[in-house]
Amino acid sequence: MESTNQNNYKTIATGIHLLTFGKWIFPLGNFVLPILLWMMNSKKSEFIDRHGKQAINFQISITLYTIVLAFIGGGVIIGSMVSGGPSLWKAMDHGTDFPFWNDLGIFNTIVTSSIICGTAILSLGIVDLVCTIQAAIKANEGKDYNYPITIPFIPHHEEVETPNKK
Repeated sequence: MESTNQNNYKTIATGIHLLTFGKWIFPLGNFVLPILLWMMNSKKSEFIDRHGKQAINFQISITLYTIVLAFIGGGVIIGSMVSGGPSLWKAMDHGTDFPFWNDLGIFNTIVTSSIICGTAILSLGIVDLVCTIQAAIKANEGKDYNYPITIPFIPHHEEVETPNKK
Protein backbone atom coordinates (compact mmCIF):
# COMPACT_ATOMS: atom_id res chain seq x y z
CA MET A 1 0.00 0.00 0.00
CA GLU A 2 2.86 2.37 0.86
CA SER A 3 4.43 1.75 -2.56
CA THR A 4 1.17 2.71 -4.28
CA ASN A 5 1.01 5.96 -2.30
CA GLN A 6 4.63 6.76 -3.18
CA ASN A 7 3.93 6.16 -6.87
CA ASN A 8 0.87 8.40 -6.66
CA TYR A 9 2.91 11.12 -4.96
CA LYS A 10 5.59 10.88 -7.66
CA THR A 11 2.93 11.12 -10.37
CA ILE A 12 1.31 14.16 -8.77
CA ALA A 13 4.67 15.92 -8.28
CA THR A 14 5.60 15.16 -11.90
CA GLY A 15 2.23 16.53 -13.01
CA ILE A 16 2.78 19.76 -11.12
CA HIS A 17 6.00 20.38 -13.04
CA LEU A 18 4.53 19.43 -16.40
CA LEU A 19 1.43 21.57 -15.87
CA THR A 20 3.66 24.64 -15.99
CA PHE A 21 3.59 24.13 -19.77
CA GLY A 22 -0.04 25.24 -19.51
CA LYS A 23 1.21 28.71 -20.43
CA TRP A 24 1.21 27.51 -24.03
CA ILE A 25 -2.52 26.74 -23.79
CA PHE A 26 -3.80 29.86 -22.03
CA PRO A 27 -2.33 32.93 -20.31
CA LEU A 28 -1.12 32.30 -16.76
CA GLY A 29 -1.54 28.56 -17.26
CA ASN A 30 1.96 28.11 -15.84
CA PHE A 31 0.59 29.38 -12.51
CA VAL A 32 -3.06 28.38 -12.39
CA LEU A 33 -2.78 24.69 -13.30
CA PRO A 34 0.18 23.75 -11.06
CA ILE A 35 -1.20 25.78 -8.15
CA LEU A 36 -4.53 23.97 -8.37
CA LEU A 37 -2.90 20.54 -8.38
CA TRP A 38 -0.46 21.54 -5.63
CA MET A 39 -3.20 23.01 -3.39
CA MET A 40 -5.37 19.91 -3.74
CA ASN A 41 -2.49 17.58 -2.82
CA SER A 42 0.09 19.49 -0.75
CA LYS A 43 -1.23 18.16 2.57
CA LYS A 44 -0.94 14.54 1.40
CA SER A 45 2.82 14.50 1.19
CA GLU A 46 5.85 16.63 2.02
CA PHE A 47 7.31 15.43 -1.31
CA ILE A 48 4.39 16.93 -3.27
CA ASP A 49 4.53 20.11 -1.20
CA ARG A 50 8.26 20.61 -1.88
CA HIS A 51 7.92 20.01 -5.62
CA GLY A 52 4.87 22.26 -5.86
CA LYS A 53 6.63 25.13 -4.11
CA GLN A 54 9.71 24.68 -6.27
CA ALA A 55 7.72 24.69 -9.52
CA ILE A 56 5.61 27.72 -8.57
CA ASN A 57 8.59 29.72 -7.26
CA PHE A 58 10.50 28.99 -10.47
CA GLN A 59 7.61 30.07 -12.70
CA ILE A 60 7.14 33.30 -10.75
CA SER A 61 10.89 33.97 -10.94
CA ILE A 62 11.13 33.31 -14.69
CA THR A 63 8.10 35.53 -15.33
CA LEU A 64 9.56 38.32 -13.20
CA TYR A 65 12.94 38.12 -14.98
CA THR A 66 11.20 38.20 -18.37
CA ILE A 67 9.14 41.26 -17.43
CA VAL A 68 12.23 43.09 -16.13
CA LEU A 69 14.17 42.33 -19.33
CA ALA A 70 11.24 43.46 -21.48
CA PHE A 71 11.00 46.74 -19.54
CA ILE A 72 14.75 47.32 -19.82
CA GLY A 73 14.74 46.63 -23.55
CA GLY A 74 11.62 48.69 -24.11
CA GLY A 75 12.96 51.51 -21.96
CA VAL A 76 16.18 51.69 -23.95
CA ILE A 77 14.25 51.68 -27.23
CA ILE A 78 11.76 54.33 -26.09
CA GLY A 79 14.51 56.40 -24.48
CA SER A 80 16.55 56.30 -27.67
CA MET A 81 13.56 57.29 -29.75
CA VAL A 82 12.67 60.16 -27.42
CA SER A 83 16.23 61.47 -27.11
CA GLY A 84 16.64 61.47 -30.87
CA GLY A 85 13.02 62.28 -31.48
CA PRO A 86 13.19 65.80 -32.88
CA SER A 87 15.72 64.86 -35.57
CA LEU A 88 13.80 61.67 -36.37
CA TRP A 89 10.47 63.46 -36.58
CA LYS A 90 11.97 66.17 -38.78
CA ALA A 91 13.45 63.57 -41.12
CA MET A 92 10.14 61.70 -41.25
CA ASP A 93 8.31 64.92 -42.08
CA HIS A 94 10.61 65.43 -45.06
CA GLY A 95 9.77 61.99 -46.39
CA THR A 96 13.09 60.35 -45.65
CA ASP A 97 12.68 56.62 -46.09
CA PHE A 98 15.07 55.71 -43.32
CA PRO A 99 15.22 58.55 -40.78
CA PHE A 100 17.97 56.86 -38.77
CA TRP A 101 20.54 57.74 -41.46
CA ASN A 102 20.95 61.08 -39.73
CA ASP A 103 21.79 59.43 -36.43
CA LEU A 104 22.95 55.83 -36.69
CA GLY A 105 23.84 55.88 -32.97
CA ILE A 106 20.16 55.72 -32.11
CA PHE A 107 19.63 52.91 -34.59
CA ASN A 108 22.60 50.95 -33.20
CA THR A 109 21.36 51.41 -29.65
CA ILE A 110 17.90 50.17 -30.55
CA VAL A 111 19.17 47.15 -32.48
CA THR A 112 21.76 46.25 -29.83
CA SER A 113 19.31 46.47 -26.92
CA SER A 114 16.74 44.46 -28.89
CA ILE A 115 19.28 41.73 -29.62
CA ILE A 116 20.61 41.60 -26.05
CA CYS A 117 17.21 41.62 -24.32
CA GLY A 118 15.67 39.31 -26.91
CA THR A 119 18.52 36.82 -26.53
CA ALA A 120 18.25 36.98 -22.74
CA ILE A 121 14.48 36.37 -22.87
CA LEU A 122 14.99 33.48 -25.31
CA SER A 123 17.65 32.05 -22.97
CA LEU A 124 15.20 32.23 -20.06
CA GLY A 125 12.69 30.30 -22.17
CA ILE A 126 15.26 27.59 -22.85
CA VAL A 127 16.24 27.43 -19.16
CA ASP A 128 12.53 27.13 -18.30
CA LEU A 129 12.02 24.27 -20.75
CA VAL A 130 15.14 22.31 -19.78
CA CYS A 131 14.77 22.78 -16.01
CA THR A 132 11.07 21.91 -16.02
CA ILE A 133 11.76 18.66 -17.88
CA GLN A 134 14.62 17.85 -15.49
CA ALA A 135 12.39 18.57 -12.48
CA ALA A 136 9.63 16.33 -13.85
CA ILE A 137 12.10 13.50 -14.40
CA LYS A 138 13.51 13.87 -10.87
CA ALA A 139 10.00 13.94 -9.39
CA ASN A 140 9.11 10.80 -11.32
CA GLU A 141 12.23 9.14 -9.89
CA GLY A 142 11.19 10.19 -6.38
CA LYS A 143 14.05 12.66 -6.00
CA ASP A 144 14.09 16.33 -5.07
CA TYR A 145 15.01 19.00 -7.59
CA ASN A 146 16.03 22.58 -6.93
CA TYR A 147 15.49 24.91 -9.85
CA PRO A 148 18.32 27.38 -10.53
CA ILE A 149 17.83 31.17 -10.37
CA THR A 150 14.72 30.78 -8.25
CA ILE A 151 13.52 33.37 -5.77
CA PRO A 152 11.80 31.61 -2.82
CA PHE A 153 8.50 33.51 -2.86
CA ILE A 154 6.81 30.55 -1.17
CA PRO A 155 9.39 29.41 1.39
CA HIS A 156 9.84 25.79 2.30
CA HIS A 157 10.16 25.30 6.03
CA GLU A 158 12.49 22.47 6.85
CA GLU A 159 11.86 20.63 10.07
CA VAL A 160 14.84 21.18 12.31
CA GLU A 161 15.89 18.33 14.53
CA THR A 162 16.55 19.34 18.08
CA PRO A 163 19.25 17.51 20.01
CA ASN A 164 18.14 15.39 22.92
CA LYS A 165 18.51 17.17 26.22
CA LYS A 166 19.86 15.16 29.13
